[in-house]
Amino acid sequence: MSSFSKPSESKAHVLAAAAAGVEDFLTSQGGDMERIAGRSGLSTRQFALPTDALNLAAYCRLFAEAEIETRNGNIGLCFGQQFKPHQLGLIGYIALCSETVEQAVRNLAAYFGYHQASTVTCLTETAETFQLDYMITDPTIQHRRHDAELTMGMFANILRTGLGSAWTPQAVLFAHDQPEQAGEHRDVFQSDIRFATGRNALIFRRDRLETRMPGADAGLLQIMKSSLVTLARGPENAKSEQAPSLRQQVIMQIRTCLPHGGCEFWEIAEKLALSPWTLQRRLGQLGLSYSALLDEVRQIDAIRLLTEANRDISEIAILLGYTETSAFSRAFRRWFGMSPRVWQQQNNGRPSR
Repeated sequence: MSSFSKPSESKAHVLAAAAAGVEDFLTSQGGDMERIAGRSGLSTRQFALPTDALNLAAYCRLFAEAEIETRNGNIGLCFGQQFKPHQLGLIGYIALCSETVEQAVRNLAAYFGYHQASTVTCLTETAETFQLDYMITDPTIQHRRHDAELTMGMFANILRTGLGSAWTPQAVLFAHDQPEQAGEHRDVFQSDIRFATGRNALIFRRDRLETRMPGADAGLLQIMKSSLVTLARGPENAKSEQAPSLRQQVIMQIRTCLPHGGCEFWEIAEKLALSPWTLQRRLGQLGLSYSALLDEVRQIDAIRLLTEANRDISEIAILLGYTETSAFSRAFRRWFGMSPRVWQQQNNGRPSR
């Protein structure tokens, strides 16, 4: 019989620039910063140098603890809205020094993985729109809601730097379920807000993206790019924590499309701007297969969803891309030797052995 053991703490990192100003902000919200940081597994001393690395799981926990401490259910949303692009450090300046708004968005998608490990950012284009996706790929990181909301706010503020403070996206998508105070999200972004989409993304029109960024500086841009890449490849960072690998990109695309009715291999290849044959060949070179990655994502997400309160088995089956609950149950028995309902009852909502 298979078993599932609790994963160890993630070793993924994010540069401390992502927490710039967090002490003053949370204090202004009525929080005790020392207590919030301590409960998250961080020290306030770690916020001092923007190029230092923070544990990504602890960074995400910081805002979950801040929500409890401040009693502000939208604490991540509020933090992201007041966050200035230059505070993001190297990745912020890469966007700000880009020649145009479009180049800023492309650079953001290409280089964000160096700023924050175990994360995929990708840009999907149509004739009329851009969609900028963001997703943490490490399955052991559970507290994601506030991080997603603050990151979407940070991204929106970068576009507003070039397009003006009145700019708004067409839509903002969130992977998590709709929170109680969802009206505030619509007020903040002034756009269509959609929850439980399986992805975090900004959707915006591509017109006006040729607008020149006010701080465009080609020379400084190259310095910032090389500095960020060099920092990420330093001895203090594991090789696996550098720019998103092909495996991570495929997993992210699988995870975002599953709730919408399954994942066809050709669709994943298309989203990665590859032909199906090329993607199959490149996965084979890494000793990977698409079916195995799809199975892996479903196993990990099944356990994560089963530990969440008020999740019905049939709902979980749909979120994992199954058309029938019975198909999900058969797959779960194959993975873990028991039905999902029995696993849920035995573990009482905890991913223990």
